[in-house]
Amino acid sequence: MPSEQLRCAVRMRRGDLVHVQGEWREVCAVRLDRYATGGMAVVLTFAGGGRPLRVPADHLVTVPLPEPPEPPGPPGWAFVEDASDSPAVHETECVTCGEGPEPTASQDVAVRHLWCAEHAARTGHTGSLALRVGLLRAVAVDGGPR
Repeated sequence: MPSEQLRCAVRMRRGDLVHVQGEWREVCAVRLDRYATGGMAVVLTFAGGGRPLRVPADHLVTVPLPEPPEPPGPPGWAFVEDASDSPAVHETECVTCGEGPEPTASQDVAVRHLWCAEHAARTGHTGSLALRVGLLRAVAVDGGPR
């Protein structure tokens, strides 16, 4: 694996690959354990057997870089944000009662957070939905339809 990165051991999951003693091993189980001194440990068990690896939970282990995702949408097209006609609109609403401030083009998150805090204090409703609505344009790329 040519491209590598470091990841905290506590973030390892089943199916991840990890570089151990010069080879790539697939993790088949992860469990948390404690050292006698009280510190947290992560125990990695590998597919194909062998001894489990026990490392401090905050220890960095070497993992391969993830493959870049395929661009969404049909092949030959990309989607880009277009703010030339109008800027994105930000909306916030309470998930309990549907109440919310007027939608705004402002990107000031603090204003929306203040509204949510005031609404929660007034009503006891603690869940809010934040939406950002903008315009996307389809653009043909590399041999896509024109």
